[in-house]
Amino acid sequence: MKILLINAHPDYQNTDRTINQLVQVSLQTIARVAPTADVEQLTLYNPKNTIPPITADVMNHPERVADTQQALIEQWKRADVILIMMPLHNFNVVSKLKDYIDNIFVAKQTFKYTADGSVGLLDGHQKVAYIQSSGSDYEHDLRYVNADFAPHYLRTILNFMGITKMTLIRAEGLDLIENDKSAIVAQTKRELTAYLTTTLS
Repeated sequence: MKILLINAHPDYQNTDRTINQLVQVSLQTIARVAPTADVEQLTLYNPKNTIPPITADVMNHPERVADTQQALIEQWKRADVILIMMPLHNFNVVSKLKDYIDNIFVAKQTFKYTADGSVGLLDGHQKVAYIQSSGSDYEHDLRYVNADFAPHYLRTILNFMGITKMTLIRAEGLDLIENDKSAIVAQTKRELTAYLTTTLS
């Protein structure tokens, strides 16, 4: 089994960040439940990892990033389980995750155009979980539910690739005064552990 763990936190080295704690819980759970799994980690904000932004230069000279882009596409395609871990930023995905998606959501690679519209080229066997941290409650607070763009965006992209299901795990309301942040994080860790245990067993 091949697992791709994508850390999309800009402050990826800060162990106090909720997403980084959840990354560690994921790695520990995988090591316990599926010790023979092949785990690839992609930390999007690590400068060692090249995630080309789509610029005029790239659009006019795609050959300059072709090898890097192809490597990202192949890494995505060969994963059986994909974990996307991200803090919500201004209601949407962080910029590096958008850059990453722009590199793997490519016609004739992960989807194709047909007379009836676009069709995904992936076979749908991949299991994808999106783990999102947020300061506010985007699931229950009526002020924010309509601003819950990031999960909807990712579901749309995945569906266009041929992946029809995405598990959403939230650590939300972390900045609300009335909430117990440590309890929320602990509950999310339990939920993530349960998901991985079921998925990898």
